[in-house]
Amino acid sequence: MMGDEFFKKENPVRWLFEQFPELNASQIAKAMGINETLFRNYINGSKRPSAERILDIENFLHKLAKELSETRLL
Repeated sequence: MMGDEFFKKENPVRWLFEQFPELNASQIAKAMGINETLFRNYINGSKRPSAERILDIENFLHKLAKELSETRLL
């Protein structure tokens, strides 16, 4: 069985969506302006995102997480 770090390094986008299944790939792709099919191909490993695209995804998710952490419901 492959170690988690190896899998994360080989396909970090897939690894992320396996770690957080509550993330909606289609909605994230739309919000980022990435073709949904291409984004799903990143997740399933049939396409490999560039290092720049991986950073774009990471930055988008960090921004989303910051917005969520600042959200107040009451």
